[in-house]
Amino acid sequence: MRFSITIDTEDEDTALRLLGALKDSGLVPAVEAAVEQVDVRILPDTRQVLLHEKPVDLTRLEFELLLHLCEHTDRVHRRRELLATVWGVNDDYSGARTVDVHVRRVRQKLGDAAEVIQTVRGVGYLVASSARFRVERSPNVVRLADRRAG
Repeated sequence: MRFSITIDTEDEDTALRLLGALKDSGLVPAVEAAVEQVDVRILPDTRQVLLHEKPVDLTRLEFELLLHLCEHTDRVHRRRELLATVWGVNDDYSGARTVDVHVRRVRQKLGDAAEVIQTVRGVGYLVASSARFRVERSPNVVRLADRRAG
């Protein structure tokens, strides 16, 4: 389970007392441990991928592929489905091996965190929710869908 706590105060003493209470209750070390376990951070609003806090240079399609897989975890994505969703190609003539090549390149660029993307033989690719990655959207970005809903 992940959660975040924001202490919105100008009073530094109050913030320190609250932080001390969280440490005393044992909540802060658990949160810090969860943060340390994340190898890959995906920042869709700035289109960045950070591997151990260092930027990873991905092409547009590599980024879209990784983001799609990490936003839709715990299910196998077939190559044809990925071609349709990420590439926007809905025909039988496009080679599904294109997906394999892009996954291989993303894995190379992720280095020791390459196991985030798992191969399901003869079917496609899977990212498990237990993998060490996090998709982080900025709460300050207003999306068109959010504006329509409210």
